[in-house]
Amino acid sequence: MLDRKVLKDIPNEPGVYIFKDKNSKPIYIGKAKKLKNRISSYFNKSNQEKNEKVRKIVEDAEYLDYIVVRNEDESLILESNLIFTHKPKYNILLKDTRVYPYIAITKEEYPQIKLVRTKKGEKAEFYGPYSNVGMVRNIIEIIQWVYKVRTCERKLDKKSKPCFLFHLDKCFAPCYVDVDKKEYRKSVGKVKRFLKGNIKSIRKYIEESMHQYAKILNFEKAAQLRNMLFKLDRLFIPIGVEMAHHKNVDIIAKDDEYPIVVLLIIRQGYVISKLTFTIDEDINEFVHQYYLIRKNIIPDEIWIKDFNNNIEEEIMNFLFKKGLKEIKDLKSESEELYTITVRNLNEEVKKQTDLGNTLKQAKEILSLKKIPYRIEGIDISHLQGMYTVASLITFENGKPKKEDYRRYRLDEFKEPNDFDSIKTVIKKRYTKHPLPDLLFIDGGKGQVNSAVKALNEIGFTLDDVDVVGIAKEDERIVFPGDIEDLHLPLDHPVLRMLIFMRDETHRFAITFNRKLRAKRFEKSKLDDIPGVGPKRKKLLINHFGSLKGISQATVKEINDVIKNEKIAKKIKEFFD
Repeated sequence: MLDRKVLKDIPNEPGVYIFKDKNSKPIYIGKAKKLKNRISSYFNKSNQEKNEKVRKIVEDAEYLDYIVVRNEDESLILESNLIFTHKPKYNILLKDTRVYPYIAITKEEYPQIKLVRTKKGEKAEFYGPYSNVGMVRNIIEIIQWVYKVRTCERKLDKKSKPCFLFHLDKCFAPCYVDVDKKEYRKSVGKVKRFLKGNIKSIRKYIEESMHQYAKILNFEKAAQLRNMLFKLDRLFIPIGVEMAHHKNVDIIAKDDEYPIVVLLIIRQGYVISKLTFTIDEDINEFVHQYYLIRKNIIPDEIWIKDFNNNIEEEIMNFLFKKGLKEIKDLKSESEELYTITVRNLNEEVKKQTDLGNTLKQAKEILSLKKIPYRIEGIDISHLQGMYTVASLITFENGKPKKEDYRRYRLDEFKEPNDFDSIKTVIKKRYTKHPLPDLLFIDGGKGQVNSAVKALNEIGFTLDDVDVVGIAKEDERIVFPGDIEDLHLPLDHPVLRMLIFMRDETHRFAITFNRKLRAKRFEKSKLDDIPGVGPKRKKLLINHFGSLKGISQATVKEINDVIKNEKIAKKIKEFFD
């Protein structure tokens, strides 16, 4: 655990700070206008009480590192790069609902084009992400037919026998013959323009070639090109909205209730990809992570559903410097695209929440005694043992049944103890209510076994109910006793169902926990100061962390928060 002594030599300049564990692995990375002020806030007891993540970061950290930069823009970019590289466990990360692939063009004398599932470790330019692997393979096939850029991993320092792609006239084959570098790079340039959205040029080329082969009666080749044209049209769907033609636009829509985001990538009038993500934060954080941390291509314009100018200034500045021209509200730009986007968003929400078709798979894959038409999930939330609460959520036929959600206060726990907390809530619940088909526990093997012990103590066994959990560190499904853990692909529907339930139990528990913690600050010395009502009190507590923090602040610092110099002076006089 870190000691406050680390603050001694930290400068109050812009920069990035890095909390590291005992193995010097980054566990949290952040940026700051003033490093010392920001890092000091982590050691404020009031902040630790209000924010469990702050407490955990300080508890788990053994080392602190920082990098001083010249300005806030540099700190934003450096923070994003470091998060992308290290993926610290306490940084909230954008999650793909499935693994989205990219197309990489390597940086070599004769660049290679290939499918990749991650950008890490590749010296290449990346295009995408695309909706699925099949789509990428089809795109690469079209590129081979038209542009003949190599796709193999062969070394080019020695000539070797050509593969069948050379004989099919689908590859320049620099591994076999001497290829003019200018001609090859010219072809690579056309590939890049195509991948950036210039669909019409490749479509025109295929059409013209098809007609030329038909004229010389080479109907076999013409038919192959016709099939390629059909494939191109299936891959890239033209949209009938004039405003989006000739523009590179990303459309972003987040659901109001669920942490689901849909992204439509439109390039010069064609829908290139439809992607779905989950993130518990707002649109600002999605934009930050998708474009800065993941380093995805920045379009000419971004259209956001229900946009209300809530993107941070530093993020906006970065995007504009990288070529973005405007961020706009989707509905004001196109009613038609707004309707299309909302329809896609609703479909994704339905797909992730209406999970009835997944239940039969769950029975088989998890070896359950019956189809889990009713599932109840339990999660524990606390702050160093204080405000311990449990949430219980219910899914019926694969859908959340929110009227059956319940919260439990566990005030008897003054020290953190997830195992006993789970046992307590299970006894409270199932001595009065019937068992579900499946009991889901947010936690690993220890938490699951605690649940089974509690069931045994009130007269139930695993013959009466199935119990499973999910270990957050690697999304591993765990079972009671000696049953081996189960790893499923991240995009498997059964795992997606359990992850959705886990996130829902966690959200429900954390919301209740925050409400209890907030009550602690409802009455304070600030209530005795004229002009300080609940809103200003909340602003001051959230910013300075405690009454002590407010008392140590200057009039200017207080005024910066409440925007009223007269009352700021009263507050300062009160504490002096």
